Amino acid sequence: MIELYTIPTGIPDNIDKDRPVVILDIFRASTSITAALAAGAEKILVAGSMAEAEKLKSAADSVPVMAGERSGFRIEGYDLGNSPREMLPDNVSGKTVIFNSTNGTKLLRRFDHFETVIVGSFVSMMATVDYLSRFENDPVVCCAGTVGRESNEDTLAAGLLISSLDRPESVLDDAAVSAVRLVQNSQGDWVKWARHSFHGRYLASIDLAEDLDFCLDLDRFHFVPVKSGEVLVRSDRL
Repeated sequence: MIELYTIPTGIPDNIDKDRPVVILDIFRASTSITAALAAGAEKILVAGSMAEAEKLKSAADSVPVMAGERSGFRIEGYDLGNSPREMLPDNVSGKTVIFNSTNGTKLLRRFDHFETVIVGSFVSMMATVDYLSRFENDPVVCCAGTVGRESNEDTLAAGLLISSLDRPESVLDDAAVSAVRLVQNSQGDWVKWARHSFHGRYLASIDLAEDLDFCLDLDRFHFVPVKSGEVLVRSDRL
């Protein structure tokens, strides 16, 4: 059965570690991680807190790029924020990026001991679908939400992903069915619905509307970030 969890607090501790897990944090960690790898970052290390980020920095073999945000704003002293538009070759190519965000990286750290963890997004939607086709086990889809609350953009991405897997409703849990129907009810206007989510409106209010354009650019990239050991890398480089 394909399971969907729209907020991190709903995720149980007994998920089968052999199942592929898809993490969705559309605005903006999933998108920025994908953009960083597209721009040539060698690998991404995720931190669930400020302390973890500093620990990873101290242990790094070379000087890493520190990227992250709190409440949408770049963390003081960091090189980059959490904007996909900042993930340019001049900033990240050939480098290790330590990523520390309000919601997405905390969720990613929960799955440190899982074999297959995929960072999904609108910008790599079909690449995510294609990558999941490699596995016999049904995926578990987990949304980061916004500070413990469901985020419409994450749920819409989950619905589009699950509907693209083309599985019968009989193998979807109730949350997955609801997400698919949310996409269907949008009648193709899911971009507008996502943009007008609570988090989307907040980002627009702090002058980050251009980030929304980037995050909602369907299939901009043709790979997906995946966990390899303790780091995230491009699926087409494994």
